Order: sequence, then C-alpha cells, then structure tokens
Amino acid sequence: MLNEGVIQYRLQQVTQALPATLAVDALEACRARLFAQHLIGQDPARYEGLGYGNVSVRAALADNPNAFLITGSQTGHLPRLQRQHYALVTACDAQANELHALGEISPSSEAMTHAVIYPISSQIQAIIHVHSADLWQNAQRLKLPCTAADIPYGTPQMAAAVQNIVLTQGAPCGILAMLGHTDGIVTWGQTLAEAEQQLMQSFIF
Repeated sequence: MLNEGVIQYRLQQVTQALPATLAVDALEACRARLFAQHLIGQDPARYEGLGYGNVSVRAALADNPNAFLITGSQTGHLPRLQRQHYALVTACDAQANELHALGEISPSSEAMTHAVIYPISSQIQAIIHVHSADLWQNAQRLKLPCTAADIPYGTPQMAAAVQNIVLTQGAPCGILAMLGHTDGIVTWGQTLAEAEQQLMQSFIF
C-alpha cells in the first residue's frame, strides 16, 4: 500500500497566483463545513499524521472546459484556506500519470481522480473527497459502488476504476467508496451543494 496523502502523479506546474477571475469563496465555504465535521482534516493517529480530504469545482474557463480548482496538497490541517491554498488543474493524462496545474501550491494528491471525472459530463460541476470511517466500513452493506481493495489511491489504476464507476452510474451526481484508500469516499454533483448533500444523506443508515 502506498503512503497516504503523498502525491503519486508527475506534476507539471506553473507557479503563480491564480487568476483573479477565479472565485474560491463557495469552494472554501464547503470545505470549511467538511473540516468542521472532521471529514477533511489531519489527525496524528490517522494516515501517518498526514492531511486528508479535498474538494474541487469546475473552473469557468471558455478555452478549457475541464479545468478545475482544487484544494492544495497537505492543507488538511488548516481550519481555513486562502487563495494560495488552491490550485488550478489545467490538463491531465491519466495513462501517463501526469497532471498540469497552475498555482502557488501543488494540487491534492487525489487530483488525478477528480481530473478523470469532469470530462465524463459537463453536468458534473463539483467533486468532494472525504474520509469517513463510518461510511467506508459500511460501504458494501449500504450497496455503495466501490473500487477494488487492491487499487491504491492517487494512481492511474484508481483513476480508471473511479471513472468506470461514474460512467456506469450515468448520473450527474453520485457517491462511491475507495476500498483501497482507507476511509476514502467520493461524491460528485451538478453543484457543490448537490455533491455535499449526496454525502450527508448517505450518513442516514
């Protein structure tokens, strides 16, 4: 098993401030709520003390419809993020395990997974990845779609497995569990609110 929270992809990054036209307020508000519920965060007793969880939204770029804003790598310990803690992913080659980004921080270690979901449908506008022991341990009983237990996080194999589940579900919103990524849960939706609601309603069991 690969170390949790460590970037596995090759990153090509332009290190500069995000364009002023890209708003992070809604993304930050959602992330703050998830942090307050310990679905995003950092715990010395979990995942070797590394930060966990990330959120993203499709960026409004006419010339790059699949670009997205995502929380930066190892920001889980911060109660609040600033603009410099977000990165813009501009391109992805999952088979080559390569990501292109812009920003003052590296994208989350799970950015590859986000990157293969957005091109599936223009209706998918937001993706949330959290860590929940309750949901993860009950995923199969709850009949959540699951990636195989032998597929590690942040890899082209995980990206392909997640992409296949989203394609199979054929809906602009949904949820899945990553059995090879301890406590990992992913939701997506037509809005951040829908992706967040998809997550929260899954706790009712």
